[in-house]
Amino acid sequence: MRKIRLLYLLPLLLALPARAQVSELGLTGGTTFYIGDLNPTRYYPKHTHLAGGIMYRYNFNERYAFRLQGLYGKVEAWDFESKDPLQQLRNLGFRSVIFEASALLEINFFKYRGLAKDSRTWTPFVFGGLAYYHFNPQNLLDDTWYDLQPLGTEGQNIGGGKGYSLNQICIPFGFGFKFALTKRVDLDLEWGLRRTYTDYLDDVSGTYVDNSALLEQAGPLTALLADPSPLRTTGLNTGRARGDGQTRDWYQYTGITVSLLLTRFTECDAIWNKKRK
Repeated sequence: MRKIRLLYLLPLLLALPARAQVSELGLTGGTTFYIGDLNPTRYYPKHTHLAGGIMYRYNFNERYAFRLQGLYGKVEAWDFESKDPLQQLRNLGFRSVIFEASALLEINFFKYRGLAKDSRTWTPFVFGGLAYYHFNPQNLLDDTWYDLQPLGTEGQNIGGGKGYSLNQICIPFGFGFKFALTKRVDLDLEWGLRRTYTDYLDDVSGTYVDNSALLEQAGPLTALLADPSPLRTTGLNTGRARGDGQTRDWYQYTGITVSLLLTRFTECDAIWNKKRK
């Protein structure tokens, strides 16, 4: 009787290691853009830039997957392109590269790539997780790009102060579609936002500090990049809003991913799912 029970459980025991190896490796490519104080067309893809990276996905089953992803992108925005006369007068701008490493949970709407009769070769999905990223805002002056964070354009470095960190965390989330092109190759289309916890992705957040104090204590380069408007030498901007300190910056990634399945769901997985019901 015990031998019969062991034979009955054997497929389930074999299914455990098989399920632990359903994974895939792929490349992703797409575009990024930025949403924040300097975006003259909020929530509209202005100044999109090419982006790309690599990803690894571990599929728990046909519904749930865990993804690790490394991404490189670029964002920028310029006040002079705005239709708002006040933004044009402010005349700030920036560009920044972004290096992102993320851990994401994916949830498929349908059973995907399984062996069950109701499994499909395509599915919508949603994702969310946590990401760690590095950025470095720069601005252009006389054909030279300058790193803005070390300058302390909002007076962060005056009096021994410390500037904002260039390494931050964000919350990525979004949705997409998966398609099984072949038995081993998948194609994913996705759209996702990154909710950051900094307002300095663009180096703009609070109020103008006294430009003469910046000139004296931080130097002419800092004073000029902090306020390139015609009001810089008048002192009228001191204490006025340079950006919206009550909001946080965002960036977005839209991409296509092609991945190769290192293993596939097997008959053992089908037996496992059947025994669970």
